[in-house]
Formats: sequence, C-alpha cells, structure tokens
Amino acid sequence: MIFSGLLIRFKALPVLLFGLLVLFIYLIHYTTFSHSIGYSGSLSKSQSNSSSTSGGLPQGNTKVVMVTASSGTKAFLGIPQLKEMVYENRKSYALRHGYDFLWANISSYPIGDARVVWSKIPILQEAWMRYPDADWLWWMDMDMIIMNSSLSLWDHVLSPEGMRRNIILDTPLNKVGGGDSGYRTPPTYQYEDVNFMISAGGWGMNVGNFLMRRSEWTDWLLNLWVDPLYIQQNWVMPENDAWTHMWRHHSIVRNHSVCLVQRALNAYPAYNQLGKHWQPGDHTIHFAGCGGDERCPSEWLKYWELREGYDVPESVQKALSDGTAEIENVQQGVGLPTSH
Repeated sequence: MIFSGLLIRFKALPVLLFGLLVLFIYLIHYTTFSHSIGYSGSLSKSQSNSSSTSGGLPQGNTKVVMVTASSGTKAFLGIPQLKEMVYENRKSYALRHGYDFLWANISSYPIGDARVVWSKIPILQEAWMRYPDADWLWWMDMDMIIMNSSLSLWDHVLSPEGMRRNIILDTPLNKVGGGDSGYRTPPTYQYEDVNFMISAGGWGMNVGNFLMRRSEWTDWLLNLWVDPLYIQQNWVMPENDAWTHMWRHHSIVRNHSVCLVQRALNAYPAYNQLGKHWQPGDHTIHFAGCGGDERCPSEWLKYWELREGYDVPESVQKALSDGTAEIENVQQGVGLPTSH
C-alpha cells in the first residue's frame, strides 16, 4: 500500500511540474504587461493608444487593415483560380470601405519547426509595424468569402451599436466537438476595453476570422500566444486551442475580448456541421475544414454565386489580368517602414 501510494505520487509529479511551469510563464508575461501599463483590471481610457478613438471608442473613420495569408498552389482546396477569386473579393471590399489589405506569404514567417498555422501570429505582429496608423486588424483565413460587401465593419461590429447588437453576454460556450465547455462569456463589457472580437459557435471560438485593436494588451497577447510551451502542445487545432486556453484560464484575456454571435463573423455553409449556417445578409461565410472535404469545390462555387453583387474596381481587374495582384506578395521583414 505504501509503495502503491508512492508510485501514484511519482506518476503525478510530471503533471504537477507542468502546471507549475505554466503558472510561472504566465506570471512572467502578466507581470511584464502589468508593469508596462500599470494594469489594474482593465485598460483606462488614457491608456488606449488607438489613433482614431475618442475616450477609447472607435469612430467611423477607424483605420482597418484586412490580413490574409497563404502559400503554395493556386489550386488550393481543389478550386482553380481560388486565390484570384479571394483577391477580387477582399481587395474590392477594402477599396470600397477605405481599408488596407495585406496578403502575406505564410511560409516566409516560420516559427522553428512549428506547424504553419502558428505563423499567423508573427504576420499579425508585423502588420502592426507595416501599418503604424492602423486601429484594427481583421484576420481572415483563406477559406472565406465576404458575402455582404455593402456592410462596413464599423456598421457591422465596430460601432457601439454594432457591438451591442452582436456581443453575447453570460452565455455558455461550446467545446471542440460540440457540447457545453463549462465556461460562460463574461456578463458585462466596456466599449473602451474591447481589444479582441471573435465569434463563438457550435465548436466554440474559431480563430479563422477575428478582429484585434491596437493596444499594449494586444502586443502582450500576441507574445503570449506563441509561447513555446503552447506551441509544443499536441493540440488538435493548435493556435485555436491555444487561444481557447488563454481565454479560459486568464481573466486578463477575457476582460479585453468579446464573443460575438456566431454568424456575425463565422457563418458556415449548409453542409458544414461546425455551427450555424449562412443566411442571406450575413457578412461572411467560412469553409472551415474545406481542404479535406470533397464537397468543398462545388459548395464554394455555389456560395460564390450567392454573394451580394459588387463592382470590381478597374485597378483590381487590371492587377488580376496583368499578374500584378498582391497575392502572397508580403514577405517577412521585406519592405518594412523605417523608423525616423
């Protein structure tokens, strides 16, 4: 009995040590961030450094950068001309609403031998440097279509009214695979504290489509997100599971992020069982998991025809016809603005 008890304690030792290591790393990140801004629970209005805000609230002239990344074959997902379609869709939307658009070559942003999905984090970190006047970054995975091109991000989710309409409060969150995770969204939020917006649905939160505001909290979050301890975990959806872990276990993350109704940012096609399906008028549609589904090409083309009609600017048409479209043209460290 004594030997058995000792053996159980010995087997539990690695788990205990891992837990202590996670706590130690978090305390280092938290202490550094807290000291840098004098954190006392939430960012004060005077600590927000968004260049086009008033009292921390984003205004109608908010500067947004749309960020996409990919690499490799143009027959991605088995759809010929997919990247040209994505470029037309997103660049036309950006020009219509006065946003910037960045398409990075994700293979040029490696993090050691980590899976390529982690590279979205250094891409976002560098995007802030490339666009020093940007207030918000809008990350979109490759496998998405903007369906409602007339709806601006300000009217949709960035304005005070847009937030009130879409943020879900004190609501159970699902886990990967479906079913209650045991966690709930915060019961309240403050406009000036919102630095991260993400949809929640049938499989929990999905980092294929989210918005983040320029702030010191955001810089801290991106640093924490790619902590080597997270990258080394054998998670099913690595960077997504890392985000979920941070949100669940660190109140400083929850205090500055909000969950939106799923279809606000992350509606799915009808065949997809990850959550609620796209309805006419929804802003975007996300073909998550499309790479491994044989239905994907035909479904993509079906919904492409259902998107709201829009005029493709002549500059976009010319770039596509003469091969100068900015598709995967951004390389890590190349062309960064020089500081004066």
